[in-house]
Amino acid sequence: MKKLSHGILSICVSGAVLLSACGHTDDPERTTIGEAINGSSPNTNQVPSTQEEPMNAITTSTDAIPDSEQLIDPAHKEISDITVEDFKQGVFIDFDQYKQSFFDDEIISKFKGNIEAVVEKNPEKFKENLNKDSAATNKYHSYYINESEKGKEFMFYDLDILEKVNIDEREQIRVGVRFAQKSSDGRIDNTGITYFFTKNQDGEWGIENID
Repeated sequence: MKKLSHGILSICVSGAVLLSACGHTDDPERTTIGEAINGSSPNTNQVPSTQEEPMNAITTSTDAIPDSEQLIDPAHKEISDITVEDFKQGVFIDFDQYKQSFFDDEIISKFKGNIEAVVEKNPEKFKENLNKDSAATNKYHSYYINESEKGKEFMFYDLDILEKVNIDEREQIRVGVRFAQKSSDGRIDNTGITYFFTKNQDGEWGIENID
């Protein structure tokens, strides 16, 4: 009986050792039997993080200049051409309907003063609100006044572009204007042109170019 008892005891001890070996693995990529049964992962001793990592996070600054702001959509702007019967020399633009955001009293005043100078054929007034070394300095004659056609008259009647853009962290305001020009022979031509405003070294807006 003692021999039989010792034999049974040896079998039980050997079985326990085998079961212990089956429940252990040195391969971190594999799951042990106990883990599979309990539904736990190999790294059960790690404390789960309570913070989520943001996906594709974008850092923005409250001081950043918007890339673009548009007050008139040229694609949906409908403008009727001026006929001989409609033509009246002068500036006939309703600025109040467009006045908002960046298109404020300062920009309106400087822009209006420039096109009034065209109507009045006043080159000195035309230069008043141009930036220093502005590309528009010599465009009074090239765009508006043709020496061979001194009898030309102008009627500015609407805007078709109003936008503020940021180019290389430098702000620019674009004002597109529609106008009719009447030749000395009575012919009416409708066309448009764009004014480009930028800030000078003193931070004041001025006309940088006309194109």
